[in-house]
Amino acid sequence: MTQPSDSSDSDASSPSPSAPRPTRLLVAIDGIDGSGKSILADRLVQIFAADGLGTVLFHVDDFRRPVDWSRTDRAEVDLYYDEYYDLDALDGCLCAFQEGAGTTQAALFDQPSGRVGPVRQIALSGATVAIVEGIFVRRLPAVMNTAVVMVIETSAAEARRRLLVRDSAKGRSQAEIAHRIAARYFPAQDRYRASLDPQRSPAVVIDNERPTAARLLSLDSARVPPIVERAVRRLLGWPADR
Repeated sequence: MTQPSDSSDSDASSPSPSAPRPTRLLVAIDGIDGSGKSILADRLVQIFAADGLGTVLFHVDDFRRPVDWSRTDRAEVDLYYDEYYDLDALDGCLCAFQEGAGTTQAALFDQPSGRVGPVRQIALSGATVAIVEGIFVRRLPAVMNTAVVMVIETSAAEARRRLLVRDSAKGRSQAEIAHRIAARYFPAQDRYRASLDPQRSPAVVIDNERPTAARLLSLDSARVPPIVERAVRRLLGWPADR
């Protein structure tokens, strides 16, 4: 989770008496497992920082619960979809940001121990932009109500390849990764996509099949603030004024 930079904190939290308070902006990055959301989110943080905008970054993966996968009362995909992620806690953090709070708090998941850690404070006072990235982000009310939603598209075959690389680095066997993909990741995404309102399309869609040559598929300028549109263009290596 990225905290606002010191310089941005000073500018955003101490405006001159006549200056309006900066409007807080929420950007959500959605896509299937292995589509490259976290890498693009990190790059957006850097781009916003270069524009002098304090940014706080939330990862869906930080808001997880321990799950007993050996349970027989529910299928793995249902445990993964319904119980694994603490979306209510994440939504509370996003709402605190949107409401202008200086801090929020959450008990974040610790990957090495597989446990939820102690409640910690998350600084928001210097942030003009909050980015939330991860699977299922459009299940969050705060995202659906006010966020600029970006969807990162990647084929299932390429996502599978990346997942095998990513999870192998975590020490998982090829058999275990294949099981997770078949029993959790992909069927949960099928359920998720089926639940989305087709009338509420994302504001930005990026093809990330080739991360070194990501392509913009669509951008609705009526729903994308100029600072986000400029950031997207720079993310894709375009001139900011193109």
